[in-house]
Amino acid sequence: MSNLVNTMKLNPLLLTASLTILSLLSASNIAQAEILKIDGQAKVITKADTPRRGVSMKSVKAKYGSAKKITTSKGKVSRKHPRITRWNYGNFSVYFENKHVVHTVVHR
Repeated sequence: MSNLVNTMKLNPLLLTASLTILSLLSASNIAQAEILKIDGQAKVITKADTPRRGVSMKSVKAKYGSAKKITTSKGKVSRKHPRITRWNYGNFSVYFENKHVVHTVVHR
């Protein structure tokens, strides 16, 4: 009888844990893409086609070339408030903290 009571107490916890793990695994497989119209042609840009977090400025420039526009943050630079630089490539922008990628945005 005590085995049955223990099993009944564990079932809701086991179900909750299983559903949580399942939702995390399925959410990580979601692919995102943006369809952009450039010079009359449709082009698909995915997050996979852009630089990943932690990549250096030198590597980004080597792979994607020079940016169309570069914007640098203003104000005092400190360890708590590092220099933020944005490189605009037309289809996407890359944000750097100091000399490494922190975020990439695909333009719509």
